[in-house]
Amino acid sequence: MRIHQLTFGLIPGDAVSNSTVAIKAQLLAWGFETAIYAQHVAPQLREHALPDRQFLPFLESNDDLLFFHYSIYSPNVRLFQAFSGRKVLIYHTITPAKFFTGWDSHQAALCNMGRNVLKTMTTCNLAVGDSAFNCQELMEAGFDPAQTAVLPLFLTLPEPLENGRTTSKTPSEKATWLTVGRVAPSKAIEDVLRIFAIYKHNINPNAELFIVGSLSVNAYVEALKFLIDDLSLANSAHLVGLVSDSQLEAYYRQADLFLTASQHEGFCVPLLESMVYGVPILARHSSAIPETLGEAGVLFDDLGYEAVAEMAHLLISDPAIRQQVIEKQYQRVASFNQERAAASLRAVLHRLDIPVGE
Repeated sequence: MRIHQLTFGLIPGDAVSNSTVAIKAQLLAWGFETAIYAQHVAPQLREHALPDRQFLPFLESNDDLLFFHYSIYSPNVRLFQAFSGRKVLIYHTITPAKFFTGWDSHQAALCNMGRNVLKTMTTCNLAVGDSAFNCQELMEAGFDPAQTAVLPLFLTLPEPLENGRTTSKTPSEKATWLTVGRVAPSKAIEDVLRIFAIYKHNINPNAELFIVGSLSVNAYVEALKFLIDDLSLANSAHLVGLVSDSQLEAYYRQADLFLTASQHEGFCVPLLESMVYGVPILARHSSAIPETLGEAGVLFDDLGYEAVAEMAHLLISDPAIRQQVIEKQYQRVASFNQERAAASLRAVLHRLDIPVGE
């Protein structure tokens, strides 16, 4: 038998893409014949995937298994539905369309279509989410709870920088804030900017904020630029855009605080990256964020911008609090390893009566 993976695309720096490639490597290590098929593949990732049209000859392969990674509507849904073998849906969540309404009508339509089509996939053999939050969304879409499971993302993380960023800062020293992820309305970057403005103007004038991630939602990005000017942050809040892996590492290494105000996350990989680099996390209590953090980091919800800015100040300036938070984060990120992910993938295959070697 063969195990196929079907996905919309492989994109550098994308967590779903990275996990898809890592699953392929694990399946190969177990001795399976396997391949990835994608509609869009970045040039630097072409060695890992084939065009999705090359999956067509396998549609009638009843003995094969198909993993379908689903995070946005794609015509590949039809291939998944037409496949006659065993099928596993891997759901990475789809941002609710309401977040894009008024900003990007095309993206809103794709998200709305993606969530509606999700309801038509309930007859697959198994549906898994990379978090319990995503599994809950599957059940709300009509999937049988007995046929759902959690399959964590396969993540390749560097070794934690023990005590790498534990030094606290005084208001007379430069403090660097960081937020990472696609710059989209669901991430509530406007809240990040308003919290940072209070800290910058009232607590530490020597503060900088770096916003790292895709700037593809043009209307939203333009609105953020106006807000940056309105908040007098033109020289201290930076919309960086996409960066290379080495550049991203440099941003984490210089950061004193990671802040996310995101309102919808299916997992939120930057939280784990912050843990690895010893950057204390301040995060909105929403969606899958509490699940990913566990007992690590600091959560906020409906506290007001001033209160969150004060919390940020404590995480940056109080050495005891900072050390305690970073140590908890190191403990948490240690549980997200290849062994755990491999065990979860093995369990999924066992549920389908597929034997797995060591």
